[in-house]
Amino acid sequence: MTEPHILILGAGFAGFTLARDLRRDAAAHRLRLTVVEPQPYLTYKPLLPEVAGGETQARDSVVPIRRPLRHADVVSGTVESVDPDAKLAVVRALDGTQRSLSYDHIVFALGAVTKTLPIPGLAENAIGFSSVEEASFLRDHVLERIRFAAATSDRAERQRALTFVFVGGGYTGVEAIAELQRLATAELERYRELDGERMSWLLIEAAGRIAAELTEPLSAWTLRLLRRRGIRVLLRTEVKSCEGGDVVLSNGETHPSDTIVWVAGVTPNPVLERAGVPLGKKGHVQCAATMQAVRDDGTVVDGVWALGDDAQVPDLTAEHQPAYYAPNAQNAIRQARVLADNLRRALDGRGPVEYRHRSLGTLASYGGMRGAAVLRGLPLRGLPAWAVDKVYHAIALPSLSRRFRLVLGWIGNGLTPRDDAPVSAFPEPRQRFREAAEEQSKK
Repeated sequence: MTEPHILILGAGFAGFTLARDLRRDAAAHRLRLTVVEPQPYLTYKPLLPEVAGGETQARDSVVPIRRPLRHADVVSGTVESVDPDAKLAVVRALDGTQRSLSYDHIVFALGAVTKTLPIPGLAENAIGFSSVEEASFLRDHVLERIRFAAATSDRAERQRALTFVFVGGGYTGVEAIAELQRLATAELERYRELDGERMSWLLIEAAGRIAAELTEPLSAWTLRLLRRRGIRVLLRTEVKSCEGGDVVLSNGETHPSDTIVWVAGVTPNPVLERAGVPLGKKGHVQCAATMQAVRDDGTVVDGVWALGDDAQVPDLTAEHQPAYYAPNAQNAIRQARVLADNLRRALDGRGPVEYRHRSLGTLASYGGMRGAAVLRGLPLRGLPAWAVDKVYHAIALPSLSRRFRLVLGWIGNGLTPRDDAPVSAFPEPRQRFREAAEEQSKK
């Protein structure tokens, strides 16, 4: 008898946890498991602000997926299309070739992508903040801009280099600017050429408050903390243009800058739009509380499941309906465990169970042993919130070896100065080699 084939699209928090929870079933030949993922690792995204700020090494924020998912067939590639009726998915491998994968059950766990707006110059001049590569680049870029500012005698170019604009005041944007501003402040003091110079740090938010995921009092406390650190926060303000690196705001101000960071939210993976599955208003797979894809009339799409950033899962515990679970790591991990059980139930011919979970709360770390948190309704701020954030991430990182390295890194940061050595003096790593070859070819 052929083993039922489960195809998991994506190995982020949700897909990785699901595949790992099914490892015993795969080892027992109860099912066959395939995971499609373009990256060789899972990125623990809550640590990206610390990576950008130099608190955490980039490698300690990622978990290679091949070894923990050795029970599965891991396909390095991207999804081109899905036909739910034929139960067939088309995948493009890294070498550009396409292959068709038939399945019995498919799980959409592709994650989200950066949500952008049609702002002139945005794509050409801004950088996102959703990957470890972006966080690492941003750290080195900020340090290089300070080094450039110390070297130039052009006053306008120096001010441009020392102006850092972040667009988006959710807790990720707040954490990112808080960590980077602390890193840059320490670096600036090392340049005598910049004595008396001031950096300009701006956080642009279209809404009326920042860190809206927190309670209003904690949001207000966060605002005061940023402003005490010298970060200018502009509320109810939008970016109208970024052409030529000149950030034009809706309040009439213009800020020339070499560093524009877009942290204004995410959107479901666009692959969902060509997957032939029912979607909700915001582009997520429309799901029942069991994480099965459902049509508008409530009927189930056979063999199709979704979770995490890709799923619109109703929150049956909420007081006001309709309500849906937030697409965050906390829900992704817990949904994966319930979905693993539901897939086993489906293979046994039993009905699925519903996902029900009351949020544990929200955590945010702002560096400098300061943070904000809401734990089961209890608000925390300052050192206690920062400590809880550290403990939670040390536990949640899905790799024992990475947890060990992460905690050792934090201890090292407390005992020694922060690592401020940039490693990407040139945006293109091959540049030095090409320059050497060109010089020698002239001889």
